[in-house]
Amino acid sequence: MLHVAQHPPPVRGRRAPRAISLLELLAVVAVLGILAAVGVGRLASGTLQDVGARTDAQRLAADLAQARRRSIATGENHYVGFTTGAGGTATGYTLYRRSASEGNVAVDEPRRFGGGVVVSSAHSDAEFTFEGAALAAYQVTLAGPEQTWRVEVVPVTGSAAVSQVVP
Repeated sequence: MLHVAQHPPPVRGRRAPRAISLLELLAVVAVLGILAAVGVGRLASGTLQDVGARTDAQRLAADLAQARRRSIATGENHYVGFTTGAGGTATGYTLYRRSASEGNVAVDEPRRFGGGVVVSSAHSDAEFTFEGAALAAYQVTLAGPEQTWRVEVVPVTGSAAVSQVVP
């Protein structure tokens, strides 16, 4: 007698799993791309300017520390001189050495503050003596659209610190 293998009858209502088509995959990627573009567009301008304000504040504090170290190393006063724009706010700064024989000598390339960052300082420069002390209590404020940062220099020690201004 011949035996023929029988398969169980297919169950109704259950479908075999199928793969995602290329068209469906492209549609999902396109929707995610549109959402990402809208999110970056809304987030980018303000967020980048706030990050720029923080970065500029940290770089300024590092350059103030550099001016202090150079003053101690050379025995001549060094200072950070701010460049002001038409609106009276600072647009950048340069590190200088105050020499009795040569006058004011730039010792580093000029630096510019990022776009959209509003910088204000009560002093046109921040100077350090040969002992590393600051000539005054310097305070520079760097404001982005939503975050504001402050760089403060302690006169006696000449140390510079960055802090966020909380409204």
